[in-house]
Amino acid sequence: MKPWVAVFGIGLVFFVDVASADPLAGTWILNVGRTHYGGGAERRREETVACEAHGKILSCTIKSARIDGKRLVGKFTAAYDGKPYTVAGIPDTDAVILRKVDEHVVDASFTRKGRPVFGYRAVKSDDGRSLTIVSVSPESRTVLNSVVVYDRQ
Repeated sequence: MKPWVAVFGIGLVFFVDVASADPLAGTWILNVGRTHYGGGAERRREETVACEAHGKILSCTIKSARIDGKRLVGKFTAAYDGKPYTVAGIPDTDAVILRKVDEHVVDASFTRKGRPVFGYRAVKSDDGRSLTIVSVSPESRTVLNSVVVYDRQ
């Protein structure tokens, strides 16, 4: 697993709208000062994650600028049903699998050709003002060493 892939994917799926039952719905702006990247993870200069909930379907767009100047745009539309859905624009991935744990927590796994590449857990704060993404093993779900924090726009 490439560390930069895990960190980029972390940014993909997490947004909050206090009025929404969906923990990821909303627009999120990377908080660089509160973010910690684990070993070898590709650092970002800025990132915006925007997700819209349409019934049981979530559509997300991630716009990211890396420290080295590289820009990436990732997109996916998925349901919280544990099935794989197509991902575009995230290197070395082709699908995402989402599971909603509760009204504040979402688990996501990104795959390539059916094999796990990286995973994360997104936790919406109780007041809905921040979203914390923690990298996890896509197989065991054990916590890894990157923590990415977003503030609600």
